[in-house]
Amino acid sequence: MKSILKGIFCLTFLLLMTSCGKNEEQLVEEGRSLMGQESYAEAIKLFNKALEKNENNYTALNARGVALLRIGELKESVISFDRAIAVDSTDYRGYYNRSNTKRLLSDDQGAMFDLDRAILLQPNIADLYINRGAILFKYGEFDQSLFDFEFALRLDANNPLIYLNKGKAELRIDNSDGAIYDFKKAIELNPQYGEAYYWLGLAELALDNRSDGCSYLSTAESLNFEGATEAISQNCMQ
Repeated sequence: MKSILKGIFCLTFLLLMTSCGKNEEQLVEEGRSLMGQESYAEAIKLFNKALEKNENNYTALNARGVALLRIGELKESVISFDRAIAVDSTDYRGYYNRSNTKRLLSDDQGAMFDLDRAILLQPNIADLYINRGAILFKYGEFDQSLFDFEFALRLDANNPLIYLNKGKAELRIDNSDGAIYDFKKAIELNPQYGEAYYWLGLAELALDNRSDGCSYLSTAESLNFEGATEAISQNCMQ
């Protein structure tokens, strides 16, 4: 038992000595590599070591925030992004990443602020408009959400998620034909997109196309999309 403990101690000591001998850039790079392997806790340790060498390392602060987000340490994640933004307020990534954490904390207003700022800094990233559009949709701002989804499509025309979100917004403003086009486009891009089949079924039902609507809902059910079975029982069992 003593030999095992001694071996563990020696291995830990060697790892610490190895990391101590590396500069902050090397530590950050190794931490990011660990994140690619989903070893977030170990990555955080390396980011912390990099920050011991330079507390204003923007990349380490931002990456640590993402790693903390991945393990569910949301408040600590926000703090890390706060520090990153304080170091460099001109990089959109800090605002974008902080907005993702704030959404998980149900701080939609804070997330909107961060997304607006990120868009001002980098207006050509589709994900920024997708996320802002989703928040606008949540609060019933359907026309504004459509604007964001349409702009996102200009930046990423082959993203099925954008077509799905745009179709849902079209459906909420009673443009069923436009919604059907969007849902079909999402399915064309991803034939296994159960949620798109579900919403396509609802859009067809809204136009009293019961046969097509129920067929699409059945496909959604076969793809294990939650909610499809209930929609079938409500609309297709009479």
